[in-house]
Amino acid sequence: MAKVLYGGILQIVWLAVLLALTGCGPDRSLSSSVYSSRQIAYQRWKEQKDPNLPVISGSLSMKDAIKLALTYSKPLLAAIQEKEVAKGQVQEAYGQALPKVSGVASYTRMDELRGFEPKGFPIPGGKITFGELDNYSAGLQVRQPIYRGGAIAAAIRAAQLYAYLTDHTVRQVVQMTIFEVASNYNEALLAQHLYDVSRDAVRSAEAHLEDVKAKASQGLASRFDVLRAEVDVSNFRAEMIQQQNRLHLAKARLLKAMGVSQQADIALTDQLTYEPIRPVLEEAVRIAHMNRPDLYAAELGLRLQEEALRVAKSRYWPTIDAVFNYSWARPDPHYSTDTWGDQWTAGLQLEVPIFDGFAREGKIRQEKAALQKRRLELLNAEETTLLEIQQALLSLRDAEQLVESQQLNLQRAEEGLRLAEVGYREGVNTEVEVVDARAALTRARGLYYQATYAHTMARLMLQRAMGILGPGAQETDLTSQPAVEPGRIPEFTPAGQATQGHQTDRINMQGADSK
Repeated sequence: MAKVLYGGILQIVWLAVLLALTGCGPDRSLSSSVYSSRQIAYQRWKEQKDPNLPVISGSLSMKDAIKLALTYSKPLLAAIQEKEVAKGQVQEAYGQALPKVSGVASYTRMDELRGFEPKGFPIPGGKITFGELDNYSAGLQVRQPIYRGGAIAAAIRAAQLYAYLTDHTVRQVVQMTIFEVASNYNEALLAQHLYDVSRDAVRSAEAHLEDVKAKASQGLASRFDVLRAEVDVSNFRAEMIQQQNRLHLAKARLLKAMGVSQQADIALTDQLTYEPIRPVLEEAVRIAHMNRPDLYAAELGLRLQEEALRVAKSRYWPTIDAVFNYSWARPDPHYSTDTWGDQWTAGLQLEVPIFDGFAREGKIRQEKAALQKRRLELLNAEETTLLEIQQALLSLRDAEQLVESQQLNLQRAEEGLRLAEVGYREGVNTEVEVVDARAALTRARGLYYQATYAHTMARLMLQRAMGILGPGAQETDLTSQPAVEPGRIPEFTPAGQATQGHQTDRINMQGADSK
């Protein structure tokens, strides 16, 4: 047992030594370099000198937030680089149809020269030798593809399709960025409204506490009433602190989505407003089919796979190339003398595939299965589009009913608190009734803003489902900043319906682009 253990340990030691000698072990210099890079990144954050994260301050509307996100969002900037990849693939595909020119040079040193001594023909030295000890050559080869069984044309079409697909991939990232920024902005607005509701409740409770203390000093209120009013103030203040924390977190997520520094000091200028609309399912589906980038991506993916199948089938056909070779060498390639000489050849090369071990059949089978997969993915994308639109419409209808019900409930709660406070001053109502009325109003205001938020988000989700949150499918300049106003669906807005306006206050920026 000890021998086995000793042998195992010895093998591990030898393996470690072997890995170290062959360079397969951990590279300490690489680890140190990466660690130093992380330290520099931390120091840059600590000193707030990162040029990629501009610091903004001032009033911020949703429209301005979206413009900043389209400028600084890291996922969007990364997606735009795919357009350069697509351009390179198109260029590479066209290169398959152009001639290939290559040059080669070589030097060979022979250890000795071989020869023979002819019988009956005495010569000086006694031997005839061939070649030279030092051999030099330089050559040029030109190969022009003439026929590839349709593979070259299919590759060019595939590259063009991929470039078009990349455009819609960028469009999809643009829409995702806009949706994320708009969602976070609306969430921050909701948090701001709920914080304002809690703050107003605290102020109202504090004012009521002063009234109770004044009555208690006159003997018109008991010590219990004072304690009850103080507890009421503490409860509402705790709720206000929670809503303030929620507001800070919502703003932090908004700044992250915009791609700017967390050191920003912003004030939201938009408001959560309720705008009833009456969308039509058929029209929404039509617009979605014409605009959703994922549908275009699925359609183009199907066509790309068709070209891949054509390339696979082209392996059954012969290939024809025109070939030209030119060489300049010493010894002379014609006479094998110790002088420089040149030689050229030109011709056609035909290659006919006969049998490759069923590799072509296997490749075609794979591409056919992938083509069927693409067809199913396109159908699934269309069904998903219809489902998302139906869900958005149902959410929009439910949110509309909720807002309308909460509007009436809010009016009742406001009137209830007013009557309770008046009755308390006149000695009709008790302290408990005032507290209950204030709590009811706070809940009603919170529910109203939550219902308005739900309606606004339903409108936003409907826009995303229709694919109209960014540039249209026919627009080619995808790097420009589209004039997008989330929350508006002008195609479905009833005549005369007022739409939500957006503040356009400019914000102050500090960073790389502030000059």
